[in-house]
Amino acid sequence: MMNSKLNKELELIRYVRNSVTKLIENLSLEELNVIPEHMNNNLIWNLGHMVFTQQMLCYKLGGLEPTIDVGFFAQFAPDTKPKRLISAEEIIKIKTAFHEAFEQLASDVQSCKLEAYQGWSLPSGITIDNFEDAMITNAIHEGRHFGVVISLVKWNRR
Repeated sequence: MMNSKLNKELELIRYVRNSVTKLIENLSLEELNVIPEHMNNNLIWNLGHMVFTQQMLCYKLGGLEPTIDVGFFAQFAPDTKPKRLISAEEIIKIKTAFHEAFEQLASDVQSCKLEAYQGWSLPSGITIDNFEDAMITNAIHEGRHFGVVISLVKWNRR
C-alpha cells in the first residue's frame, strides 16, 4: 500500500506534466527547438530533461532499471544543452515518454515495485535515502523546470 506522501508527490508531478503539455500543445517544431539568447536550452530539451531526471532519480540511481531508452534521453542529462534541432519524430517520442514514463512510475508506486530502492548521495552531499526522498526531489526538480517552461512559452508568444 502506498503512503499518502507518495500520493501527494504523484499528484504534484501529474499536475506539472499535464500543465506543461497544455502549454506546449500548439507550438511548432521551430518554437519547441528555439533557444532564446538569454537561455541555454529550449522547450523540448526541458521535457526530455524532466523524463531523463525522473528516470535517474526514481529508478537508475536507486539500483532499479529505467523504463525509457536511456541512450536516447542521455542527451537531456544534467549539464547538457541542445546541440541540434530535435526532429518531429523525436518530439513525438519525447512527448510520449513524458506521459508514459510518469504513468509507469505511478503504476510502479501503486504496486510497490520500487521498494528495493537503494540510497545514494548527490554531489552536494545531500543523501537520497529511499524512494520517498527520490520522489520529493523529483517533484521539486519538475516544479523548477515547469517555471522554465512557462518562461520559454512566454518568450515564444512575445
